[in-house]
Amino acid sequence: MKLSSQQVNHLSKGDQDVANVIYALLAQNQQLIDKVDRQAVIIEQQAQELKELKAEVHELKRQLGQNSDNSSKPPSSDGFRKPINSRQSGGKKGAPKGHRGKTLEFSASPDAIVVLPLTDCSRCGASLADVESNAYERRQKFDLPQPQIIITEYRAEKKCCESCGLEQKAAFPERITAPVQYGDGFAAWTSYLHAYQMLPLERIAQLFEDLTTYRPSEGTLLHMLQTMYDKTASLEDAIRSALFEQSVVHADETGCKVDNKNHWMHVVSDSNWTLLKVHASRGSEALKDIQFLPVYKGDVVHDGLAMYFKNEYTFSHALCNAHLLRECKGITEHDKHDWSRQMTELLQESWQLARLSRAHEEPIPEDVIQTICHYYDEILQDGKREWSSNRTAHTGRKQPKAAKLGERMIRYKDAILRFLWDAHIPFDNNQAERDLRMVKVKQKVSGTFRTLSGAMIFARLRSIISTFKKQQRSLLSSLTEALNDQFTF
Repeated sequence: MKLSSQQVNHLSKGDQDVANVIYALLAQNQQLIDKVDRQAVIIEQQAQELKELKAEVHELKRQLGQNSDNSSKPPSSDGFRKPINSRQSGGKKGAPKGHRGKTLEFSASPDAIVVLPLTDCSRCGASLADVESNAYERRQKFDLPQPQIIITEYRAEKKCCESCGLEQKAAFPERITAPVQYGDGFAAWTSYLHAYQMLPLERIAQLFEDLTTYRPSEGTLLHMLQTMYDKTASLEDAIRSALFEQSVVHADETGCKVDNKNHWMHVVSDSNWTLLKVHASRGSEALKDIQFLPVYKGDVVHDGLAMYFKNEYTFSHALCNAHLLRECKGITEHDKHDWSRQMTELLQESWQLARLSRAHEEPIPEDVIQTICHYYDEILQDGKREWSSNRTAHTGRKQPKAAKLGERMIRYKDAILRFLWDAHIPFDNNQAERDLRMVKVKQKVSGTFRTLSGAMIFARLRSIISTFKKQQRSLLSSLTEALNDQFTF
């Protein structure tokens, strides 16, 4: 405690000097204390910054290590990464057991028969020209003929009516509108090469020239695609109507470039039907314009995006477990969490059990389902401690990936495990992913869509061709029939 000036004056000269020294030491000590406090604040700030930088480095390492095996990234983003072969070495080679296989078989009605004569005996040289053959050994060659253009000329008769003197002519077929034009075969092949073989217009034109010596212009090819697009509107409506009648459908979306702007290709499909639509939006605005999911009342398998969980939607949810397994793998690899490893094992073993029960056409016993659900809850309860320990490192930043995944699995437990008690629900959303994969192939082979109308044409034609393929229809003949309003599902 510091003495007052009056008290100091009562002190002797020596005591005053001692007091002044003490005061100086106390002031110096206070300065040191203040300095230590300031340094402690700086150290605390630096420690917090170091913790945040460590979390940021960890997240960057995660992003660099993400691929299609341990995240929701598509395989097309893997680049030149060598895929990991999950098959065990030493197994039997060749097709799996039960695979029917396919081989070229003899034709009962060959188009041409070439008899190879035997004229001389190979041992004594005697002539066999007059000896009648008593048997044949047959071999057949299957080959493609040289492509040939078939040119059909239509001649509309002109006549004058002897009764009234009216000059008139016969009507040309509806689709014969120009003095010289390409036929329906070219239009069907163009649609097939564009939406199934994924060729760009220039290569389609080059292929036609190589095969036939005739090269349609890109403008002509675009006109053919537009005509096919217009003619198949009713088939797209039929696909939409058929999907409305299905109890379970798959939904997904993938990004695509249209006129150098981000767009999204949306799909709704099942094993027999495919509906693709392109839209500038990924979310609920697109779903509203596509006019399917907002009014659908069945079960939808999807990847868990928030846009699917609007309260006004009347469909039921089933989440893709393949997505969850990949995310769990990423958490196990990058965060070293044990709960994600346990969850991976639980989901995989549960699906094996579900497949076995479906093969025997028997439901999984209720007590088994309850045991799985209880273990599911226990894993996530233990996982809370693991992902909560990382929250302090993310103060002021986005939620850790492990926490987001774990809390999503808590929130949507029933939609994740529905495959256990509902045999109609698949384990994953691979159907929709397969139906979207060709959109990525199209962009890799042909580049981005230059116009929105071009993207819309591709989406409709791909929907129809994919549906033809699923239903084992002849693609070219079906497209030709559709062009002439003769095809129905």
